[in-house]
This record gives sequence, structure tokens and C-alpha cells, in this order.
Amino acid sequence: MAFMGKRGPLLGMIYVQVAYAAMFLITRLAFTRGMSHYGFVLYRQIIAAVAICPLACFLDREIGRLPVRWKNAGQIFLLALMGISISQNFYYAGLAYTSSTFVSTMTNLQPAITFLLAYLLRLEEVSIKNRTGQAKILGTFLCVGGAMVMTLFKDHNGGQGLQAQMDPIFSPHVRRLHGLGGGTSFVLGALFTIVGTTAWSAFLLYQACVVAQYPSQLTLSGLVNLVGGLQCAVISLIFEKPAALKLGWDLQLLAIAYSGIFCAGFGVFAMMWCVKETGPVYVTAFSPVSTVMVAILEPLLLHVQLTWSSLIAMVMVIGGLFLFLWGKAQDSSKTGESFAATHGVGEWDRNETSVYEEPSNQEPLLA
Repeated sequence: MAFMGKRGPLLGMIYVQVAYAAMFLITRLAFTRGMSHYGFVLYRQIIAAVAICPLACFLDREIGRLPVRWKNAGQIFLLALMGISISQNFYYAGLAYTSSTFVSTMTNLQPAITFLLAYLLRLEEVSIKNRTGQAKILGTFLCVGGAMVMTLFKDHNGGQGLQAQMDPIFSPHVRRLHGLGGGTSFVLGALFTIVGTTAWSAFLLYQACVVAQYPSQLTLSGLVNLVGGLQCAVISLIFEKPAALKLGWDLQLLAIAYSGIFCAGFGVFAMMWCVKETGPVYVTAFSPVSTVMVAILEPLLLHVQLTWSSLIAMVMVIGGLFLFLWGKAQDSSKTGESFAATHGVGEWDRNETSVYEEPSNQEPLLA
């Protein structure tokens, strides 16, 4: 990746946001044509495991030193349960109930939810007496408030452009999915999305606690994907009819293949490389890009009406995200300066520490 130069992280994050924006739109359209979200998550994880596990076997020389005790097996099982089985199934169920714009906006809640969980678990300290603490608190409230506005003030009765146009060709699965009525199904989908995002935040926190015990993140990622795929297979067989899990040469296969290859595959690699090169704050700051792209393209391509409440909520969530990230960045810089002053680290060493060492425990294992 050295040939990309200084523009590499920028180009990498643009690719990630474009890829995920396209995934939101393609997957949402596939859901309206009858694709089961259980089947989508199952086959997506199978593709991710098939892509990562062989790489771990051939490229990871430390695979033999991976602990295999019952404790470690339990940790891998919990990581897969939170990061795949719960998070992904609820998240894409929310996408099936709501819209691409809504789900992509809710993705920006992840830093705020992670902060709230870390604070409740006493893993994060915050002071309301300084500007950084106030920024994080206010940013969190703006994100949560934006999510509430988008959920409670959505025009449920009118403006259901996509659902109204696609209803004649809905499969029984999707008709059953939307059988609760416009307003009720949208609120339920919003709750599903929030549960999925919260589970993903819990996964990140638990990952930070256990990842240092493993010599290889690539091998651990492959194992988590493999165990998550097995869990999703059990969930799919319990909650979904076997006929709904059949694949054909249609939009469903395109959505699964696209998501597995360009998002769970190349997308995760690009994010991990950008985290290593620039840090997690830089990567997270690009999250609103896919939200804006989906908000512009969904009304044009899928004929979903964008309401004023959705626009206001989107501004609140994105504004809260940047305010929260600013507070976190200030805390990180103060921590780095304090460390340098205490240990006599020079300016060059301090830059290397902030870019390469700090993000090591925060690299995502999955997409």
C-alpha cells in the first residue's frame, strides 16, 4: 500500500463509504423482493469465513501459538454471539423494516453507544467540568436525540414510497414482515437497529478486553467468523423456513456476494489498514459520508420519500458524532502529551505512538 502515498487513507475510506452505501441500497432492495435477512447474514458470514480462514492458514505464522483452552473457546463464542449473531441479525432485520437512510444514519450512533456502555461499565471516565467532557456528553445527547426524532416523528402513514410501489410483488416473507402496519413496523425496525448497534458496541468493548491475549488478530478474526457462521446457521434453521434460505441467480445472490466480498472482505481490510495508518478517530469521522450518499440516492433510485424530520435527525446525529469525536480527540491528545512528559518522549516518538501504537487494540475484527 506504500505506492498510494499520503492519499492512501483518504482513498481507502472513500472506497469503504461508497461500498457500504451501495450495500445499504442493494440489500434494502433485495429485502423488498423477498430475501430473508436471516439467510443474508448466514451466507454473508459463510463468504467472509471462506475468505479469511484460508488467508489465516497461509499467511499467519503464529497460528500454532493460538490458545485453545476452554476459556478462549468461550471468549470466541461470546465475540461471535455479540458481533455476528445478535448484532448482524438485528441490524439487517432493522434494515428490512425501515429504510437504507435510516439504518445508515443509525450507524453513526455507534461511538456514542460505545461511550455510554463504557461509562456504565466504568471503563471510561468523563468530567463535566472541562470542555472535552461536555463535548462528549452533548454529542451523545444529540446522537440519541436524533435517533429519537427519526424514529418517533417519521411519516409512517404517508410517504411509504418503496413499500407502496413494491407491495404487489412482495413475497409472503416480506408481507409478513410488514404486516404490523407502517408505523408499528418502522418503530419495531428502529428498535431492532438500535439493539444491533448496541450489540456491536458491546462486541468492540469485549474485543478490547480479550484481544491482547491472542498473538494473531487475523486468525482470531477467522475463528470468530467461522463460529459466527455456525451460530447463524442454527438461528436461521430455528426462525426461518428452509424454503426462504434457497438462493437463485437473482438480486439476492448479488447482494450477498457484493456484501461478502466488497464489504466484509476488502472493506474490512481497508478499514484495518486505515486504522493502522491514521488511527480510529480518522476512520470514524468518515461515517457520515455513506449516510449522505444513501440519503441522496435512495429517493432517486428507490423512490423513498425523505421527510423533514429525517433531515433534521440526520443533522443532529452527524453533528453529535463530530462533537463527540472532537472530545475524544482532545482526550487522546492530552493523554499522549501527558505520557510524553512523564516518559520523556520526543515529538517524533509521540507522533509514532499516536499513529501506530494506540489503535492496535481498537482494530475491528469484522465488518
